[in-house]
Amino acid sequence: MKAVHFGAGNIGRGFIGELLHDSGFEITFVEVGQEIVDRINATHTYDLYIINRNYEKKTIDKVKAYSPITQEKEIIAAIVEADIITTSVWADNLPKIANTMARGLKARLAAGKSRVNIMACENAFFATNILKKALLNCTEGMTEDEMTKIGGFANVSVDRIALHSIKDGVSVPEIDEAFELVIEKNKLVDPSAEPIKGADYADNLDMYLERKLYMVNSGHAASAYLGQLYGCATVQEALANPVILEEAVGTMKEAAKVLVKKFGFKEADLQYFIDKNIKRFTFPALKDEVLRVGRAPIRKLAEQDRLVGPAKQAEAYGYEYKHLAKAIAAAFLFVNLDDDQAIEVQDFVKQNGIEKAITHYTNIQADTELFKVILSNYNNLLHVKK
Repeated sequence: MKAVHFGAGNIGRGFIGELLHDSGFEITFVEVGQEIVDRINATHTYDLYIINRNYEKKTIDKVKAYSPITQEKEIIAAIVEADIITTSVWADNLPKIANTMARGLKARLAAGKSRVNIMACENAFFATNILKKALLNCTEGMTEDEMTKIGGFANVSVDRIALHSIKDGVSVPEIDEAFELVIEKNKLVDPSAEPIKGADYADNLDMYLERKLYMVNSGHAASAYLGQLYGCATVQEALANPVILEEAVGTMKEAAKVLVKKFGFKEADLQYFIDKNIKRFTFPALKDEVLRVGRAPIRKLAEQDRLVGPAKQAEAYGYEYKHLAKAIAAAFLFVNLDDDQAIEVQDFVKQNGIEKAITHYTNIQADTELFKVILSNYNNLLHVKK
């Protein structure tokens, strides 16, 4: 079996690549970083390290890599022959890969090939739907009919800590053993098939997406944004501070209450979920930089995303949202000179004021109580900022 995976970063090699390999696929990576392409092709293998197994090395074989810059013809040919197509390029970058993928899918359609499962394994709500929209709107411009004829576009929920380190001058993935990959089974080409081993297959993906994004990612983001304000370099350092730990757990508990109401999760199960993830975040061997976790704040402040989404729903249900509001406020103070989104947010606040910025990025209106609590927290956090 053959897989084409766009993106050979930490998630690409350390998460999706590993699962595809263990499911019996030969993998073709599509990767813009020429050094990674050359390293993979030198041996047709790569190594990853499992953090909580004392950095046990695992070698992934039967892999190759192509550059979309210089080897698009080879990528198109690989898509024509693929049994599965996946991505992990960041949701914001899906439009950048759309033309190449569209050319490959059109060539596959012209060759009379069968439908293929296509999954965007990104840390965002319904990322495969985002990919479909990108395929419709790109220069190649696939039609809905073409996409239906050639692909099963299944959304997924992804969760794994995937970092990296430099070994012998090479960037290698370092992963947490625990992971969750939930696949929208009714969108697969064959809903009864389970193409990726170790994944869960669900009829209702919404509840899993929201549990992951609104609980795991909200707590992670709160740790990063507040951690930076308190002068912490890593999430682990931040969560060693009892004040930040309380805030991070608080965001997760507020989101959990929403999910109990909305989907019928059991409160005890979500408390276990919180405890398990806090244990993951605080694992001593991890060094998860706040700059990495907090990056792309515009996307993370979006109306349906990890902080604003549960906060607005909590407000609608009449539930507490003080911890979520504080994390949202902290996101507006996030500074990363290597992150275009962080720079844009800071420039917008300087030019227009925090009041306009809150509504501009979150769509939270100024006449709501949630807006007032966020604004109050922002002004208070200005005095904390290191």
